[in-house]
Amino acid sequence: MKSRSRLGWPSAAILLGGLVLGAGACRKPASVSNEKIGTSAVLAPDLAGNTLSKYPGAVYHSQVGSAIHWQPWTRSTLDNAKAAQRLLFVVIALPQQPGFQSVLSLLNEDPALVSAINDRYVPVLVDGDAAREIGLLTSDLCNEIRRPLQLPLFVWMTPDGNPMAWIPVSPVPAETVAELFYQSDSMVSRTWDEDPSYVLKNSGMDAANRKERISRRVNSKAMSEQPGEDALKAVSRLNSLYDPLSRSFDEAGGLFPSGAIDLLATTAIQPGVPEEARKRSMQTTRELLKDLLPSAMFDPLDGGVFTARRGSAWALPAFSRDCVSQARVAVALLNAYRATGDSEILERALALISFAEKSFQTREGLFAVGMPGDTATDAWLWSIEDIEEALPPEDAAWWIKMTSMQGLGNLPSEVDTRREYFRSNSLGIAQSPAAMAADLGISPEAFAPRFEGARKILLKARDARLGPTTRDDSSSAGATFRMVSAYAAAYAATGEGKFRDSAVALLGKARTAFAEGPALRVFSREAPASLGAGRAFIYGLALQAALDVSAITLDEQWLVWSEDLATTAAEKFTGDGFLRECPQDAQVLDLPVTDLVMLFDDSTAGLISFAECRLAERRRPLVDSFSELATPLPTVSVERPILHTDLLQATLAREFPLTVIYGTVLTDDLRAAVERLPLRMVQRRAAKSEDEIPAGAVKVDLPGSPSRLVSTAAELRDLLASGNP
Repeated sequence: MKSRSRLGWPSAAILLGGLVLGAGACRKPASVSNEKIGTSAVLAPDLAGNTLSKYPGAVYHSQVGSAIHWQPWTRSTLDNAKAAQRLLFVVIALPQQPGFQSVLSLLNEDPALVSAINDRYVPVLVDGDAAREIGLLTSDLCNEIRRPLQLPLFVWMTPDGNPMAWIPVSPVPAETVAELFYQSDSMVSRTWDEDPSYVLKNSGMDAANRKERISRRVNSKAMSEQPGEDALKAVSRLNSLYDPLSRSFDEAGGLFPSGAIDLLATTAIQPGVPEEARKRSMQTTRELLKDLLPSAMFDPLDGGVFTARRGSAWALPAFSRDCVSQARVAVALLNAYRATGDSEILERALALISFAEKSFQTREGLFAVGMPGDTATDAWLWSIEDIEEALPPEDAAWWIKMTSMQGLGNLPSEVDTRREYFRSNSLGIAQSPAAMAADLGISPEAFAPRFEGARKILLKARDARLGPTTRDDSSSAGATFRMVSAYAAAYAATGEGKFRDSAVALLGKARTAFAEGPALRVFSREAPASLGAGRAFIYGLALQAALDVSAITLDEQWLVWSEDLATTAAEKFTGDGFLRECPQDAQVLDLPVTDLVMLFDDSTAGLISFAECRLAERRRPLVDSFSELATPLPTVSVERPILHTDLLQATLAREFPLTVIYGTVLTDDLRAAVERLPLRMVQRRAAKSEDEIPAGAVKVDLPGSPSRLVSTAAELRDLLASGNP
């Protein structure tokens, strides 16, 4: 057995190591072990084959044809494992993270390995995006063995559902997958065969310690006593992480910084925020987007954005996309466009919405998460010779210049340290089409069809390289609610009615597909609660979408639905003094998993906090028990703002409240101006009699200033712009 850092053995590790060293003295007959856990093993019929065809979701659909007898993540599967006196071999994956398909294919392609899994274990596949509490748990498990979070994660569990051993796995190199399985299997299966009672006892103790540790961490969070001041300090620190000289953004990690852009852009134009904070946030927003917009993170061939980068520069993306990322980045860019007025930012945002429609819309008219294939990096890269071969000479020359391609490659040494991609180039629009047209001495209108023709040729060539792809057609609540918000933001930014119509229509479909009475579900198809019941995160996204559509339509029905969602969420996710991620009827593991940090996406805490603020400003507050959990700002956010941008944005909206109260009989222009206000930082509500607002007028409650009445769209825009840089 190799180093402990390769295998997640909790506190029993030293004892189990002793068993290996002293195997002759400590080994017990299997018959003795069986007597301790039951009289005889009973193999349920479901365990004799692969059962995943019964369940919705791309992760499960991808393995329907597997020879491995995959089972769902349910309590009945644990009961079957207990009756069969077998351990569980669990693989936790996220559909939007490439790699898991290749890992599972490598398992399936080895007949001896398939037999070992089927004969010794109950194999279980977990969609960590749908069963979000399990996806979040992977971070804790990786921390316990001092390994960075990486998925998929192999976990060996007892029939009680207690993790016994675990290890993150990569599909490269291929032989490592089987090697890691067999190394772990050798230790795990031998220990189980020798003394299952010992394993059950020690894994139970480890699970109890883990539960206590997570509870202690949740309950020991220090909360700010001055959230407004601390939020501004956090924004200041976030600004300081960006260095305009080196063009680096410290602590941003590899993910596209949509949360940071969103927070900085909204801070830059929020009345009431100190002028210095607004000016600095505006500057950072502009400079950061100067780096990102021309980079290879935005694909010039199909208009999508890549979710992450490789290395410390934006020149080499990790070539994967999913629907949620497209929608999140689109909303952030639309807010940045509102702040800066830069039309190029708007064009990129709308291109992302178009890309998501083409790539992730399902046959039901909803949206799927998307399941990117695990394709080789060099299939996405280009040499100058590739371009010259694909395009006519007169077009190849300007394309090479426009995308800053070089004969020796345009990848900086810090992202390709081993020169794996020598002479290779990533594609980014380093020179705008208008500038390129000027260089060619033609009008932008004359250049547009040439650019479009070259783009189509190269996209076709790349598609041929990448080969056939599997399209995710499993409608997802999370992806669909994200797209509702993207459409709403696009309408607010542009005033184009088609985006408002799309937002309203899609939210209506989503409500029909994903609501079961007062509750939500993850998929449009029914599934066991542990697989498909809506987690707190889904309720947060639904609240966000409903409030966004309410804002752009002033339609009370969506505000009422958001109240209903908040009431249901309060019933399902409060208790024991923390914001529970998983409803109790869906829980398989008894762990206090909560989502306070932006790990894979926005955090549940950030979404619920923002919903609380928006509802409270509209005189529809959450119940006190829910509000008390949603509103605090952890002090750690000041030191690690990049992980809490959603909570910080909600806190700024709460501490610097801006509310527009609209009367009756508004002119069309004034009504449209109210609808197109910033979606989340400006709240709007219909006037009540006690507000004493005359017909045709709007009252604006500005932070730190007297209320003002306005009666025209121009007055409203001027008033809100007067406090902005």
